[in-house]
Amino acid sequence: MDTRSPLRVHAAQIILLVIVNLFVGGMVGLERTVLPLVAKQDFGLAGTSAAIAFIISFGIVKTVSNLRWFREFSPIG
Repeated sequence: MDTRSPLRVHAAQIILLVIVNLFVGGMVGLERTVLPLVAKQDFGLAGTSAAIAFIISFGIVKTVSNLRWFREFSPIG
């Protein structure tokens, strides 16, 4: 029986999760501050329209990606 802490056993995965969350947080911060400015100056759009379009497109891409990887690596699929 393994008596090691689950945190030690999965340390590499936890570190990777923390790094990914840092990058996602940084991207969300950039999206909220930079995207409305670029949308207004370059495309003449309201900041909220650009932010909503970004969120919708991100959600679609994330969904398609998750479905593909689920089918590829799931023991069920």
